[in-house]
Amino acid sequence: MRYIVAILSLSLLWACKSDPVPTPSLADNEYTDSRIADISAQIKKNSVDDKLYFERGNAYYNLENYDGAIVDLIQAINLDSLNHTYYHLLTDVLLDYYRSKEAVLTMERCVKLLPDNRMSQLKLSEVYLILKQYDDSMEICNQLLRKDIQDSEAHFMLGMNFRAQGESKFAINSFQTATELDPELVDAWLILGELYEQQKDPIALEYYNSAVNIDPNNISAQHSKAFYLQNNGRVQEAIDIYRNIVTLDKNYIGAYLNCGILYLNQDSTKLALEQFDIMAKTKPDNAIAYFYRGQAYEGLGNIEAAKENYKTAITLDPEYVKAKQALGAL
Repeated sequence: MRYIVAILSLSLLWACKSDPVPTPSLADNEYTDSRIADISAQIKKNSVDDKLYFERGNAYYNLENYDGAIVDLIQAINLDSLNHTYYHLLTDVLLDYYRSKEAVLTMERCVKLLPDNRMSQLKLSEVYLILKQYDDSMEICNQLLRKDIQDSEAHFMLGMNFRAQGESKFAINSFQTATELDPELVDAWLILGELYEQQKDPIALEYYNSAVNIDPNNISAQHSKAFYLQNNGRVQEAIDIYRNIVTLDKNYIGAYLNCGILYLNQDSTKLALEQFDIMAKTKPDNAIAYFYRGQAYEGLGNIEAAKENYKTAITLDPEYVKAKQALGAL
């Protein structure tokens, strides 16, 4: 039995590297209702502390409580209207909440209040790009470059706009300029690799290698290189990278998925089952994990276990055609 290698598209979501949002020390996955209650108690004692509203808004955002996040971030802005990070996070919340018009207005207001804030100009350019307002996005980049032709992130954003419009040649030039000015722009190296890979140019691997060398712990860089290798017949090297990825992040299910499928292609079904089993336990609501675990069980002759996994996949995703076909075949 042979399997098509799963393609995990890596969206390179760029954010201005010099503009980290000052999130609380608590890790995202540690945000809980009790943590929010703790921040709320602090707000009750000091209702004019904008940082507390920002922190609670960020907590709500990480719990996908967008309404709560919006209310708190607006309050933080009301208390300190010149803190650009509040506008930036509110914009992210609004975009995730499919309120794009309000997101644009939020960033436009921020730039109007802080016309010399380069980070906010880049953020507004990014928002315009997301909404396919390419002319507006590129105009901001050009304004920044007129001030400083060596602004690597402005060149990067130009590249993002060119790529979005299918102008690969111009995009490559912009990304190459960005990496020349700032060799640590990992996303630029990755996108260059992707663009050259689309042209079937083997130089793509050099760009992926550059990204990994700059930041060996960068999961996207590791995955991009592994994915290139697996699609170019260097399967064992790809497997080695995927196994390394999960030592960096045990919850990164893409590595388990692709590694498992590569094992299936090699008829190493027991090893594949191990990967899909970990994937299902790591992400129990992921239908793909159960489908492929079913495939592994079927390959090992355990038909009842295969059926149960296909049924679970269909329960999680009633429109999962491949799972329905596999169950029907049994």
